[in-house]
Amino acid sequence: MRIALVLAGVAVAGALTSQPAVAESTSIPKNFLQYEKEARKDVKHKHWYVNEGENRDLIEVENLQCDDSKLRGWIDRRDVSYDPEIGGGERTDSKWGEQVFLFADADRAGRMLRQMRERMEGCDGITITQPVIGDGAITGSRTVGPTKSQPIAQTQKFVAVRKGAAVALYWDLHNQAKAQRTMAQHLADAKRMAAKLCDLGGC
Repeated sequence: MRIALVLAGVAVAGALTSQPAVAESTSIPKNFLQYEKEARKDVKHKHWYVNEGENRDLIEVENLQCDDSKLRGWIDRRDVSYDPEIGGGERTDSKWGEQVFLFADADRAGRMLRQMRERMEGCDGITITQPVIGDGAITGSRTVGPTKSQPIAQTQKFVAVRKGAAVALYWDLHNQAKAQRTMAQHLADAKRMAAKLCDLGGC
């Protein structure tokens, strides 16, 4: 049984200003995400999937499974995910993805990060760090199982970064297969995207 993942949590490393940045746009431009162009080339969805438009609420945010409640508040969102072996089986499950969330202003974006951190605080066996990236960032990593209810262990990790009214998130999970991405790669992606988010969420 594959574990359904949801957002876990993130703290705000940088304090919000008294004049929060207002989003530069009300929607995320096409191909704004770092891996979106590559994902769109896979029109038959053999490995890549782009979640947007009418379907954007069908896939919950991929993250550590510590709370099954859903986070809301963004005005636009896009998800890109990669699975080298779609339908390959639970033991060999391994995938990763990128997500961008756009809010009306920085206060709302910061609220999402605070909610994410609150959800992580109740998790057992979780490791949290707060790298200095953008206006606030956090990483989380956790292995779930093996237990009687979850006989196959699953390792999950992510990094989230905020810049102005936008938040980007990079994640991966794997069971017995090799992880598709390292935390170092997630951090590098977050640093590159932090500067780009200024064009979307203001700075």
